[in-house]
Amino acid sequence: MPSILGLDLSKRSAGFALWNGEADKPVAGTWTLGSELTPAGAAFVKLHRNLHDLWTVSPFDIVIYEEPLNLGPHAGFTNKDTIFTLMGLATHVDSFCEAVGVRKYCCVNQSSWRRHFIGSMRRGTKTPDLKAFAMARCRQLGMRPEKHDAAEAIGILSYMCAMEGIIPPWEKDDVLRVPLEGRG
Repeated sequence: MPSILGLDLSKRSAGFALWNGEADKPVAGTWTLGSELTPAGAAFVKLHRNLHDLWTVSPFDIVIYEEPLNLGPHAGFTNKDTIFTLMGLATHVDSFCEAVGVRKYCCVNQSSWRRHFIGSMRRGTKTPDLKAFAMARCRQLGMRPEKHDAAEAIGILSYMCAMEGIIPPWEKDDVLRVPLEGRG
């Protein structure tokens, strides 16, 4: 079984979920890569160090992360610094993976992994609700991430498992999924 790393990239709280292909559940948590005052370059260095630490403990074969931003007409409000930082974090993941020889690395659209992990949502469902649904889904699967960023990384990891044709242990008994509260 391949070892898979799922990432929800953010400077303030980057979520990670690493499954070694054998454990019952992934190891998940968050990294603080910086604050609004931290230069982007410093956040990139911290991301590199954290990826290297994970790689040293448990090398991964596949890495998947959420696309940095929706830059289309429904993108909402952002600024050039945020765009630069998020694109830089994603690019840095690709560079790290290439440098250490990760077999496969890619990004996934937010709506794709969410639809897989938490199911279809009513149009207009607010971001805080979607984050709460990711936490609730993790609880359904017997996991208790401390922050929504870790829960979303687990969702991204679960999506990649499905794309690879793998049913991870935490989803083996998930035959009749209980609908999450507030879905439509």
